[in-house]
Amino acid sequence: MAWKTWLRIPTGPIFWIVAVQSAWTITLVSWIVYAVDRHGRLPDEGWSVLVAGILLLAVIFVGVIVISLHFGRQVAHNRKVKDFISQVSHELRSPLTTVKLHLETLQLRRLSPAQQQACLDTALEELRRLELGIEDILTASRIERQKLKIAVEPIAILPFLESYVHHKTAVVQAQGASLQLVEQGFDDLTVEADPILLRQVLDNLVDNAVVHCHRGVHVRLELGEQSRCAVVTVRDDGDGLPRKEWKRVFRMFYRVAPSRDRSARRGTGLGLFIVASVARAHGGRAWVESDGVGKGCRFRVALPLAGDGAPKVEEQDR
Repeated sequence: MAWKTWLRIPTGPIFWIVAVQSAWTITLVSWIVYAVDRHGRLPDEGWSVLVAGILLLAVIFVGVIVISLHFGRQVAHNRKVKDFISQVSHELRSPLTTVKLHLETLQLRRLSPAQQQACLDTALEELRRLELGIEDILTASRIERQKLKIAVEPIAILPFLESYVHHKTAVVQAQGASLQLVEQGFDDLTVEADPILLRQVLDNLVDNAVVHCHRGVHVRLELGEQSRCAVVTVRDDGDGLPRKEWKRVFRMFYRVAPSRDRSARRGTGLGLFIVASVARAHGGRAWVESDGVGKGCRFRVALPLAGDGAPKVEEQDR
């Protein structure tokens, strides 16, 4: 029926703006044709109307372009959100499936004490992975709402890195990679930072290297000083990164597209966004360097040294 056809007509803002622009264009052209046909030329008083009509037409045209760009960005953002939800569902379901499998194995089979311990260790590791994923989601939400709370305290950065590598090495090795702290003599650097957020930054950088590089990747942590900042570098010998991606990888939900040299990998697109946001919240910054595809990456985080501008408040806006 005809009325059903009319109900399918889109009623969004772009449709109506285009409709109004088209109607105004038809009206303006019809008026010009009528005036020229009747008088052989435009009447003197018609020029002001013509100019006003052309200006209004231009304004409407610019408005259509602006709204179209905004609409396109909104569609792209919504697509990223949908992809994020799908990927998060997979990231949360995967460790839960592994935990369930190992617990069912313990329940249904008779295992030796060593096998029981291996099952429990695997289940606990998957639960830790699940906990980290949930914490990333919560942190990203706090950053977006500008409610990121920072409980700063003096941290001797080298002992902190040594402790982190000591506890993280076994996890990294279980994923077929290696982790090493390269000491370069900067043993007196102290920053004022939130230790929980700082550990989350390191986790995201190291996990990013392990997940997005080839199996057997070598990850090195390095410590340096630059412009009164302690600079922590996470270096890998993985796939590398083209220059055009250096800034994009720190965007929320952004993931490097797969190519011939880079297969699709898991991830939520939140890790590096959190790294950059936490660094800024501490008065520092994060960036990446790479010598090209296949030549590895160097992710760097710079934090002001204690007494050099580190935030003193408990809550720092993004």
